[in-house]
Amino acid sequence: MSLIVRTGPQEYECRVGVLDSLNERLNKHDIHKIVIVHGTTSWEIAQPYLSELLGSNVEIELSTFNGECTYEEVERIADLASQINADAIIGVGGGKLMDTVKYSAAKSSKVNSILIPTLASNCAPWTPLSVMYTADGVCLGHDIHSKQVGILLIEPKLVLDSPVNYFIAGVADTIAKWYESDVILSQPAHQNNAFLLMARAAALNCKNNIVQYGEQAVADIKGQSLTSAFIQVVETIIAVSGLVGGLGDGYARTTIGHAVHDKITVFPETHAYLHGEKVAYGVMIQLAYEGKWREIDQLTDFYEELKLPKSLADLKLSYLTNEQLETFAGEIVKDATLKESGYPVSQGEMTNAIVELEEYIKGKSSK
Repeated sequence: MSLIVRTGPQEYECRVGVLDSLNERLNKHDIHKIVIVHGTTSWEIAQPYLSELLGSNVEIELSTFNGECTYEEVERIADLASQINADAIIGVGGGKLMDTVKYSAAKSSKVNSILIPTLASNCAPWTPLSVMYTADGVCLGHDIHSKQVGILLIEPKLVLDSPVNYFIAGVADTIAKWYESDVILSQPAHQNNAFLLMARAAALNCKNNIVQYGEQAVADIKGQSLTSAFIQVVETIIAVSGLVGGLGDGYARTTIGHAVHDKITVFPETHAYLHGEKVAYGVMIQLAYEGKWREIDQLTDFYEELKLPKSLADLKLSYLTNEQLETFAGEIVKDATLKESGYPVSQGEMTNAIVELEEYIKGKSSK
């Protein structure tokens, strides 16, 4: 597998009041016509931060996001940008909206992407790829783009006003970067590549920052307190986490944890859970597969504090039959991202890991 480094956005800034500079940035980049793709509740919260832009001479076309990053939605927004000859597409919202806007903008060399996340739930605003879904929310995999995000602006006060469960999902998705990427990056064959070493350092930074500041940051968002710990975790979730894959490419993005997420979406019950929550369960499966029960013990208290799923029972999937579990395990091991794991991955062993984890967590809960 080749290593292609796609570091991150061309411009990135995170600070209170950063959106006050948006008009100046548009002028600097000769952007005069834009499409703004937005959510619903998030748009109501974000509008006061964009009052100067909305009252300017910039030609603006507003479009409400349909809720899923589908190929149809990508084409719809790309077509809309083409119809008005837009210079840029601005995305205001969460991860799936960010992924859609990136993809739509990437379809034209003339269209820039400007991302304004209202959540810190994953690294979607940073990465040059999009996770694709069906209209019903079933994950189809991810597509990598030929160009990176143009401008990424994070207003911490805007993120502070987001739902707590999305932030917790971001914390979970970020700590997973270490457990998933280190399976590959720790291999001796990768110790002499400068970019893979930097990717591993970024992944370790993700883990350390979340362990050190994560619970405090969650308390801060619950109490609506803008602190340095909160901003540190926001940047870790979006930027540092995004750098792991940006520097390490396919060697540093995902392994079993995200493969579990992608395949578990076939069960409708899981659609009520956020990306990071399903990845959190996937990390538990990965550690069980690797026989790292001590690390599962170390994570359990952290998971329980943040109410993250540790088992199928936590995801309301305890009804799955042995046959369904085997099918689920078989789909996980088909994931192309597992080829670099450094150990053999089989359907039988994956089924065993799922079952053993369930029994282990149940046993811990009964004590």
